Amino acid sequence: MEYITIIDTTGRNILGVVDKNTDTELHVLNPVMISVQPQNGQFQVQLIPLFLAEFIAPDNANGRNFVYVYSKSNIAVGTNFKIDPRITLQYEKIVTAANASKPDQKDGKPEVIKLFED
Repeated sequence: MEYITIIDTTGRNILGVVDKNTDTELHVLNPVMISVQPQNGQFQVQLIPLFLAEFIAPDNANGRNFVYVYSKSNIAVGTNFKIDPRITLQYEKIVTAANASKPDQKDGKPEVIKLFED
């Protein structure tokens, strides 16, 4: 698995896995935004999916993966460093949770996804 970091046209730091790499485009699997905020003299790092897996219908293998395509002329690609394993572990937890199979509803009704408080 080849992790990649980019900075997109809006200045977001993006982490994901290379799905495809051409001369003009970079296809990033399950991209997340890296959010860094100061907290008590330290930095808090949070990974936020660019698209919520709950919005994606599962495929035949119950996966909810997605790919964003970036034009190489519009992004900056991180090079010459390895991503800290604590960050990739957090990334893997997010992707694994998004692709975890959902138990069948006991009443036979489809799963209800609550996005907002009632």
